[in-house]
Amino acid sequence: MKIKISSAITFVGSLTFALSSHAGESVSAKGGIEIVPSAPECSPYEIQPLFSRYAQTAKRWTLRAGYRSFNDMELQEADHVDGTIQDFELIMPLSDRLQLRFYYPYSTDADGRTTGLTEREIGIDGNGGLLDFPSLILDYQYKKATSPGDYNLAAYVGVGNVRQFLEAKDKLSGGIDRYNHRGSALLVGFKADKQLNNCWTFVGNVGGRYYWDSDDIHPNGGSDMFVLIEASAAFIYAPENAWIYPAVEVLYQGTVSEYNSVQVVPQVIIPFGDHVDLNAGVSVGLLDDGPSTEARVQLNLRF
Repeated sequence: MKIKISSAITFVGSLTFALSSHAGESVSAKGGIEIVPSAPECSPYEIQPLFSRYAQTAKRWTLRAGYRSFNDMELQEADHVDGTIQDFELIMPLSDRLQLRFYYPYSTDADGRTTGLTEREIGIDGNGGLLDFPSLILDYQYKKATSPGDYNLAAYVGVGNVRQFLEAKDKLSGGIDRYNHRGSALLVGFKADKQLNNCWTFVGNVGGRYYWDSDDIHPNGGSDMFVLIEASAAFIYAPENAWIYPAVEVLYQGTVSEYNSVQVVPQVIIPFGDHVDLNAGVSVGLLDDGPSTEARVQLNLRF
Protein backbone atom coordinates (compact mmCIF):
# COMPACT_ATOMS: atom_id res chain seq x y z
CA MET A 1 0.00 0.00 0.00
CA LYS A 2 2.97 2.29 -0.01
CA ILE A 3 3.15 5.08 -2.58
CA LYS A 4 5.52 7.94 -3.30
CA ILE A 5 5.25 11.04 -1.13
CA SER A 6 4.22 13.22 -4.09
CA SER A 7 1.19 11.00 -4.69
CA ALA A 8 0.27 11.10 -1.00
CA ILE A 9 0.47 14.90 -0.89
CA THR A 10 -1.72 15.11 -4.02
CA PHE A 11 -4.27 12.82 -2.35
CA VAL A 12 -4.37 14.88 0.86
CA GLY A 13 -4.76 18.14 -1.07
CA SER A 14 -7.56 16.75 -3.25
CA LEU A 15 -9.48 15.46 -0.22
CA THR A 16 -9.19 18.77 1.61
CA PHE A 17 -10.30 20.80 -1.46
CA ALA A 18 -13.23 18.52 -2.25
CA LEU A 19 -14.77 18.68 1.22
CA SER A 20 -13.90 22.32 1.93
CA SER A 21 -15.70 23.37 -1.28
CA HIS A 22 -19.02 22.43 0.34
CA ALA A 23 -18.80 25.15 2.99
CA GLY A 24 -21.91 27.33 2.96
CA GLU A 25 -24.66 28.81 5.01
CA SER A 26 -25.57 25.57 6.80
CA VAL A 27 -23.56 24.32 9.71
CA SER A 28 -22.14 21.02 10.87
CA ALA A 29 -21.93 18.94 14.01
CA LYS A 30 -21.12 20.74 17.20
CA GLY A 31 -17.94 18.69 17.41
CA GLY A 32 -16.71 20.35 20.57
CA ILE A 33 -17.27 23.81 19.06
CA GLU A 34 -20.18 26.21 19.32
CA ILE A 35 -22.72 26.30 16.50
CA VAL A 36 -23.08 29.81 15.05
CA PRO A 37 -26.06 29.86 14.77
CA SER A 38 -27.49 26.55 16.07
CA ALA A 39 -28.26 23.83 13.54
CA PRO A 40 -31.10 21.56 14.69
CA GLU A 41 -30.58 19.16 11.76
CA CYS A 42 -27.08 18.27 13.00
CA SER A 43 -25.90 16.43 16.09
CA PRO A 44 -25.68 18.54 19.27
CA TYR A 45 -22.97 16.28 20.75
CA GLU A 46 -19.28 17.15 21.04
CA ILE A 47 -17.89 14.86 18.36
CA GLN A 48 -14.13 14.30 18.68
CA PRO A 49 -11.83 12.69 16.09
CA LEU A 50 -8.98 10.39 17.15
CA PHE A 51 -5.97 12.60 16.46
CA SER A 52 -6.84 16.18 15.40
CA ARG A 53 -7.71 18.71 18.12
CA TYR A 54 -10.26 21.54 17.86
CA ALA A 55 -9.12 25.16 17.86
CA GLN A 56 -12.06 26.27 19.98
CA THR A 57 -11.47 26.08 23.71
CA ALA A 58 -13.19 23.18 25.45
CA LYS A 59 -16.30 24.10 27.44
CA ARG A 60 -15.83 21.32 29.99
CA TRP A 61 -13.02 19.28 31.47
CA THR A 62 -12.39 16.36 29.13
CA LEU A 63 -10.55 13.08 29.67
CA ARG A 64 -9.42 10.99 26.71
CA ALA A 65 -8.19 7.45 27.36
CA GLY A 66 -6.60 5.67 24.41
CA TYR A 67 -5.31 2.25 23.39
CA ARG A 68 -3.06 1.88 20.31
CA SER A 69 -1.90 -1.26 18.52
CA PHE A 70 0.74 -0.61 15.84
CA ASN A 71 2.88 -2.55 13.36
CA ASP A 72 6.24 -1.90 11.72
CA MET A 73 7.34 1.24 13.58
CA GLU A 74 10.92 2.46 13.02
CA LEU A 75 13.17 3.75 15.79
CA GLN A 76 16.84 4.63 16.14
CA GLU A 77 17.97 1.32 17.67
CA ALA A 78 15.05 -0.94 16.73
CA ASP A 79 13.16 -1.79 13.56
CA HIS A 80 9.95 -3.63 12.67
CA VAL A 81 8.54 -2.72 16.08
CA ASP A 82 5.05 -4.09 16.75
CA GLY A 83 3.20 -3.43 19.98
CA THR A 84 0.69 -1.48 22.03
CA ILE A 85 0.66 1.84 23.89
CA GLN A 86 -1.90 3.06 26.42
CA ASP A 87 -2.23 6.77 27.13
CA PHE A 88 -4.54 9.50 28.38
CA GLU A 89 -5.03 13.23 27.87
CA LEU A 90 -6.73 15.64 30.28
CA ILE A 91 -8.05 18.94 28.89
CA MET A 92 -8.59 21.72 31.44
CA PRO A 93 -10.30 24.94 30.22
CA LEU A 94 -8.98 28.05 32.00
CA SER A 95 -11.12 30.68 30.24
CA ASP A 96 -13.06 31.06 27.00
CA ARG A 97 -9.74 31.34 25.12
CA LEU A 98 -7.19 29.42 27.21
CA GLN A 99 -6.87 25.75 28.12
CA LEU A 100 -4.23 23.32 29.39
CA ARG A 101 -3.69 19.81 28.04
CA PHE A 102 -1.83 17.16 30.02
CA TYR A 103 -0.81 14.10 28.01
CA TYR A 104 0.65 10.94 29.55
CA PRO A 105 1.64 7.65 27.86
CA TYR A 106 1.70 5.21 30.75
CA SER A 107 2.26 1.76 29.25
CA THR A 108 4.23 0.36 26.29
CA ASP A 109 4.52 -3.31 25.34
CA ALA A 110 6.28 -4.04 22.05
CA ASP A 111 8.59 -6.40 20.16
CA GLY A 112 11.17 -5.58 17.52
CA ARG A 113 14.65 -6.21 16.11
CA THR A 114 17.77 -4.27 16.93
CA THR A 115 19.46 -2.34 14.14
CA GLY A 116 23.12 -2.72 13.26
CA LEU A 117 25.34 -5.55 12.07
CA THR A 118 23.77 -8.19 14.31
CA GLU A 119 19.98 -8.10 14.49
CA ARG A 120 18.51 -9.49 17.70
CA GLU A 121 14.91 -9.97 18.77
CA ILE A 122 14.02 -7.73 21.71
CA GLY A 123 10.99 -6.96 23.84
CA ILE A 124 10.37 -3.32 24.81
CA ASP A 125 8.07 -2.59 27.72
CA GLY A 126 7.55 -0.30 30.67
CA ASN A 127 5.78 2.79 31.93
CA GLY A 128 6.19 5.40 29.20
CA GLY A 129 5.90 5.99 25.47
CA LEU A 130 8.13 6.01 22.40
CA LEU A 131 8.00 9.20 20.30
CA ASP A 132 5.39 10.68 22.67
CA PHE A 133 6.61 12.01 26.03
CA PRO A 134 4.51 13.09 29.03
CA SER A 135 3.60 16.65 28.02
CA LEU A 136 1.96 19.84 29.30
CA ILE A 137 0.54 22.05 26.52
CA LEU A 138 -1.06 25.52 26.63
CA ASP A 139 -3.65 26.36 23.93
CA TYR A 140 -4.70 29.93 23.09
CA GLN A 141 -7.67 30.56 20.80
CA TYR A 142 -6.90 33.85 19.04
CA LYS A 143 -9.83 33.84 16.60
CA LYS A 144 -13.46 32.85 17.12
CA ALA A 145 -15.92 31.97 14.38
CA THR A 146 -18.53 34.72 14.06
CA SER A 147 -20.67 33.28 11.25
CA PRO A 148 -21.37 29.95 9.52
CA GLY A 149 -18.36 28.88 7.48
CA ASP A 150 -15.95 31.00 9.53
CA TYR A 151 -12.81 29.53 11.15
CA ASN A 152 -11.84 29.09 14.77
CA LEU A 153 -8.05 29.44 15.06
CA ALA A 154 -5.67 28.68 17.93
CA ALA A 155 -1.97 28.31 18.69
CA TYR A 156 -0.28 26.02 21.19
CA VAL A 157 3.08 25.62 22.90
CA GLY A 158 4.17 22.89 25.26
CA VAL A 159 7.02 20.83 26.63
CA GLY A 160 7.46 17.08 27.00
CA ASN A 161 9.88 15.16 29.18
CA VAL A 162 10.61 11.48 29.78
CA ARG A 163 9.65 10.51 33.32
CA GLN A 164 10.29 6.74 33.32
CA PHE A 165 12.45 4.62 31.04
CA LEU A 166 11.52 1.46 29.14
CA GLU A 167 13.36 -1.86 29.30
CA ALA A 168 14.61 -3.58 26.14
CA LYS A 169 15.15 -7.28 26.87
CA ASP A 170 17.20 -9.45 24.51
CA LYS A 171 15.02 -12.51 23.89
CA LEU A 172 18.03 -14.78 23.32
CA SER A 173 20.50 -13.77 26.03
CA GLY A 174 18.04 -12.27 28.50
CA GLY A 175 20.15 -9.13 28.80
CA ILE A 176 18.29 -5.90 29.66
CA ASP A 177 19.09 -2.42 28.36
CA ARG A 178 17.46 0.85 29.34
CA TYR A 179 15.51 2.25 26.38
CA ASN A 180 14.28 5.81 25.93
CA HIS A 181 15.62 6.64 29.40
CA ARG A 182 15.93 10.37 28.77
CA GLY A 183 14.36 12.96 26.51
CA SER A 184 12.90 16.45 26.24
CA ALA A 185 10.86 18.05 23.46
CA LEU A 186 9.33 21.43 22.60
CA LEU A 187 5.86 21.26 21.01
CA VAL A 188 4.49 24.17 18.93
CA GLY A 189 1.76 24.54 16.34
CA PHE A 190 -1.59 25.86 15.17
CA LYS A 191 -5.13 24.47 15.13
CA ALA A 192 -8.20 25.29 13.04
CA ASP A 193 -11.79 24.10 12.81
CA LYS A 194 -14.65 25.08 10.55
CA GLN A 195 -18.33 24.22 10.11
CA LEU A 196 -19.02 22.94 6.61
CA ASN A 197 -22.28 22.27 4.82
CA ASN A 198 -24.54 19.24 5.35
CA CYS A 199 -23.39 18.45 8.90
CA TRP A 200 -19.70 18.14 8.05
CA THR A 201 -16.99 19.59 10.30
CA PHE A 202 -13.33 20.18 9.40
CA VAL A 203 -10.56 20.04 12.04
CA GLY A 204 -6.93 20.68 11.07
CA ASN A 205 -3.63 20.87 12.98
CA VAL A 206 -0.08 21.74 11.88
CA GLY A 207 3.00 21.97 14.06
CA GLY A 208 6.28 20.43 15.05
CA ARG A 209 8.34 18.82 17.78
CA TYR A 210 11.93 19.78 18.56
CA TYR A 211 13.68 17.00 20.48
CA TRP A 212 16.68 18.70 22.05
CA ASP A 213 17.48 15.49 23.91
CA SER A 214 16.41 11.89 23.26
CA ASP A 215 17.64 8.31 23.44
CA ASP A 216 17.11 5.45 20.97
CA ILE A 217 13.98 6.86 19.28
CA HIS A 218 15.03 8.90 16.19
CA PRO A 219 12.85 7.27 13.48
CA ASN A 220 15.53 7.80 10.82
CA GLY A 221 18.43 6.59 12.96
CA GLY A 222 20.18 9.95 13.18
CA SER A 223 21.11 12.36 15.95
CA ASP A 224 19.46 12.47 19.37
CA MET A 225 18.54 16.09 18.51
CA PHE A 226 15.97 16.30 15.72
CA VAL A 227 12.76 17.94 14.50
CA LEU A 228 9.53 16.25 13.42
CA ILE A 229 6.88 18.16 11.45
CA GLU A 230 3.26 17.11 12.04
CA ALA A 231 0.01 17.87 10.22
CA SER A 232 -3.48 16.39 10.32
CA ALA A 233 -6.89 17.00 8.77
CA ALA A 234 -10.15 15.45 9.97
CA PHE A 235 -13.60 15.49 8.38
CA ILE A 236 -16.55 14.41 10.54
CA TYR A 237 -20.12 13.75 9.41
CA ALA A 238 -22.66 13.97 12.24
CA PRO A 239 -26.37 14.35 11.41
CA GLU A 240 -28.90 14.64 14.20
CA ASN A 241 -30.13 11.46 15.95
CA ALA A 242 -27.54 9.19 14.32
CA TRP A 243 -26.24 6.42 16.58
CA ILE A 244 -22.87 6.33 14.83
CA TYR A 245 -20.84 9.06 13.09
CA PRO A 246 -18.27 8.35 10.34
CA ALA A 247 -15.04 10.34 10.07
CA VAL A 248 -11.75 10.25 8.20
CA GLU A 249 -8.37 11.74 9.07
CA VAL A 250 -5.15 12.17 7.13
CA LEU A 251 -1.94 12.38 9.18
CA TYR A 252 1.60 13.42 8.26
CA GLN A 253 4.73 13.17 10.38
CA GLY A 254 8.26 13.58 9.10
CA THR A 255 11.34 15.61 8.32
CA VAL A 256 10.43 16.18 4.63
CA SER A 257 13.91 15.27 3.39
CA GLU A 258 14.68 11.92 5.07
CA TYR A 259 11.66 10.55 6.92
CA ASN A 260 8.00 10.85 5.88
CA SER A 261 4.97 9.03 7.22
CA VAL A 262 1.46 9.54 5.80
CA GLN A 263 -1.52 7.66 7.22
CA VAL A 264 -5.21 7.61 6.32
CA VAL A 265 -7.48 6.86 9.27
CA PRO A 266 -11.13 5.93 8.60
CA GLN A 267 -13.00 5.79 11.90
CA VAL A 268 -16.36 5.67 13.61
CA ILE A 269 -17.57 7.67 16.61
CA ILE A 270 -20.34 6.31 18.84
CA PRO A 271 -21.97 8.82 21.25
CA PHE A 272 -23.45 7.74 24.57
CA GLY A 273 -25.28 10.94 25.42
CA ASP A 274 -23.62 14.30 25.87
CA HIS A 275 -20.85 13.20 28.23
CA VAL A 276 -19.35 10.05 26.68
CA ASP A 277 -18.36 8.86 23.24
CA LEU A 278 -16.21 6.04 21.89
CA ASN A 279 -13.90 6.33 18.86
CA ALA A 280 -12.38 3.45 16.89
CA GLY A 281 -10.29 3.55 13.74
CA VAL A 282 -7.56 1.79 11.78
CA SER A 283 -4.84 3.76 10.01
CA VAL A 284 -3.12 2.59 6.84
CA GLY A 285 0.39 3.81 6.05
CA LEU A 286 0.88 5.07 2.50
CA LEU A 287 4.67 5.43 2.52
CA ASP A 288 7.65 3.29 3.48
CA ASP A 289 8.18 5.25 6.71
CA GLY A 290 6.06 5.09 9.84
CA PRO A 291 3.73 2.31 11.01
CA SER A 292 2.24 0.19 8.22
CA THR A 293 -1.01 -0.13 10.19
CA GLU A 294 -2.27 1.14 13.53
CA ALA A 295 -5.54 0.50 15.32
CA ARG A 296 -6.75 2.92 17.98
CA VAL A 297 -9.66 2.96 20.41
CA GLN A 298 -10.38 6.11 22.42
CA LEU A 299 -12.90 6.83 25.17
CA ASN A 300 -13.87 10.49 25.70
CA LEU A 301 -15.40 11.65 28.99
CA ARG A 302 -16.66 15.22 29.53
CA PHE A 303 -17.52 16.49 33.01
